[in-house]
Amino acid sequence: MRRLLAGLCAVGLLTSSAGAVVSEMTPPPEEVVEENTPTADYTASADVLYELGLFQGAGVDRFGRPVYELEEPCTRAEAAVMLVRLLGLEEEAKEAAGTPFTDLQDWQKPYVNLLYHRGMIRGASYDKFEPESPCTAQMYTALMLRALGYSDQTGDFTYDNALSFGMRVGLIDNFSCDLDDFRRDDAAQMSRMALELKPKGSETDLLGKLVQDGAVDAKKAESVHAETAQITALTNQVQASAPYQSDVFAAILDDGKGNSMSLHGTLINEGNRSRLDGMLSIALNGGHSVSQQVIVLRDSSGISISPWTAGDYRDDQVAAFLRDVNILSLVMTPMPARSLIGDITQKGQTYTMTLSEGAAQLTFDDKGIPAISSLYMTLHDVMYSVSTETVKTTDVPAFSLPSGYSSYIKISNTP
Repeated sequence: MRRLLAGLCAVGLLTSSAGAVVSEMTPPPEEVVEENTPTADYTASADVLYELGLFQGAGVDRFGRPVYELEEPCTRAEAAVMLVRLLGLEEEAKEAAGTPFTDLQDWQKPYVNLLYHRGMIRGASYDKFEPESPCTAQMYTALMLRALGYSDQTGDFTYDNALSFGMRVGLIDNFSCDLDDFRRDDAAQMSRMALELKPKGSETDLLGKLVQDGAVDAKKAESVHAETAQITALTNQVQASAPYQSDVFAAILDDGKGNSMSLHGTLINEGNRSRLDGMLSIALNGGHSVSQQVIVLRDSSGISISPWTAGDYRDDQVAAFLRDVNILSLVMTPMPARSLIGDITQKGQTYTMTLSEGAAQLTFDDKGIPAISSLYMTLHDVMYSVSTETVKTTDVPAFSLPSGYSSYIKISNTP
């Protein structure tokens, strides 16, 4: 079940749901049916796009506030509308020539027509676009890559490897979208990420290009560029402070499917790579639990974990769980993924970052090395907690690849 609300007491968070009021004379219900109501995780990104005039959502409420309906699935037609608006081409779309597609509604035609003639979108067949069919993460990634000037016709990427290529250029990361259940909030988040990227062959990022083209007000773009610069500067500061050794504790009490885990170990961070030696414990829905000493590695190829040797828990089960919750991406990198970070505030040597649903804190010592960090957040209704304390900054053991590294299980293809 996607986005099922979970609680995490280990980090002092408490969530509750209010039940119906039942009188003493009313018998209790025989069965409680829990609705699967998706939540929107990237409202802040939609707000940024809205303020820039690149996203309109589904209208406004009676108070004049935008209504995004981000929890709704994203259709192929909606993806076309979002892309045209992101590129600031809505006026030009009104003049676009027609297409062979016979299944488009009048409001959909300008957007699909423009993208079709620019070679950025294709139909389901020669004369059918299937505008109400779901837009997948792979499909929207391909659209965004084409919008950034990359071509799957001349060999920059292929449709099949659009997701991995999107990760390589920074369009998506391990947290920027739900690959299995792509919704409007995921599309908004990916669009927000695209603003910071330089289109192929360009000297400025997409947002800067939109300002140059007159599609976005320069003053409104300044705050977004300032936020990006601040995050980049903090990331560079963290990278430059390595190497150091830390104690790490991470936990997920519920992944929305009744599974949980904890990880406690020693992390050696060298900036562009890290190694963790520790104890990983996983409890499955139904009461089955296993624990094992593990080695986790992060390098230029991504994140890998040592093979699982417990006879009652297969490697593919461990890998599937860890890929689904992405906890190792939070543990093995000193900064949260770019897609998670909103505002950053500084007080002394402590930086507080607002995340999609939660916050992270990072405190530097007097030598400029990360001393203590903490993170808690809810994303796709999985609740994460990670805490790190630096214990050694000199004579840090050298990063080493363990024997049998070739048999390690790949968890993430991005560092």
